[in-house]
Amino acid sequence: MLDHLGPRDWEFFDFRYEMANLARSIHDTPFDELPDRRKVWNGSEEEGLGRLVLLTPDVVASAATCIKTGRRTTLGWDLTKLEVANFNRQPTQHHIISLLNGSAFDDVYIFNPQQSSQWDGLRHFSAPFPTPDEPSRRLYYGGVTASEITTRSNTRIGMQHWAREGICGRGVLLDYVAYAARRGIEYSTFSEHSIPLSVLMDIASDQNVTFKRGDILFVRIGVTKQWDEKMTAADKQAYATTESPQHAGVEGTEEMLRWIWNEGFAAVASDAISFEVYPPQKSYPRGNGENVEGYFLHEYLLAGWGMPIGELFDLEQLSKICAEEQRWQFFVASSPLNMPGGVSSPPNCVAIF
Repeated sequence: MLDHLGPRDWEFFDFRYEMANLARSIHDTPFDELPDRRKVWNGSEEEGLGRLVLLTPDVVASAATCIKTGRRTTLGWDLTKLEVANFNRQPTQHHIISLLNGSAFDDVYIFNPQQSSQWDGLRHFSAPFPTPDEPSRRLYYGGVTASEITTRSNTRIGMQHWAREGICGRGVLLDYVAYAARRGIEYSTFSEHSIPLSVLMDIASDQNVTFKRGDILFVRIGVTKQWDEKMTAADKQAYATTESPQHAGVEGTEEMLRWIWNEGFAAVASDAISFEVYPPQKSYPRGNGENVEGYFLHEYLLAGWGMPIGELFDLEQLSKICAEEQRWQFFVASSPLNMPGGVSSPPNCVAIF
């Protein structure tokens, strides 16, 4: 059909093709074709959104078709949890202030969002970007420096960008707790127990889950359940004082990164403390006796890709509703705190079926 085209015509088509490739969003580029897998910075006015640029109005409207029964549940854990924590973090303080001689009351909250359910924002974690002059240099998403973050008048890549439209879309739950119970897998969520991609794919197959571009991925690992139902006060205190905490989570591998990127997830979250296994592993064993290299996912997801990471989400009631309705897709509406320059935020998140 194109035999009639001359050299000038082909030059025009070549030019259009090159321009289309240049205009294509970096987020549409396959993982293996990324110019730099550790640095997906768009340098645009949408910088503060990061990976949330995938949550277009069309994507959110399509996600709303998940709402069929109207059942709903919060994904936020009790704000007083973790009441005993590590990393020198402090529990929430909640003060009730009397007004007008007891005729009215106010609240005063003093809390670290990292203590309970939270979105890690783009200012939360950096990645190494060494230079000959600065071999220890680390940068945040977009090339933001630590000095920019500590300059209070600078609100670049702050939580306010996510707050303007919220984090809304189709949520998908992969329920590892239920999967492990069916297969007799015993583990502690306060260990280096790691979940490989192959297992996540098995869970998706068991649940008959398929993914869509812009999905918000949830992985239930069981931290909140273990903390609330199994751990004693002594267990919690031991966790708080250990100098080498261990957290179960998904494997940090290149194949995991490739899958997360290529599936087009807008955000990832779990009920684990760090989403990925912690501390980061140098390698992971495979069945043939070989090992694959380990990666620190936080450095890629947050600092490299601008992808929100949700941690310590309460997925217990969500899991029950999914099992009862036999569907693991739902609409998610999350409204992070509108704090200019904010580092992280409670999710203020509801799942609607």
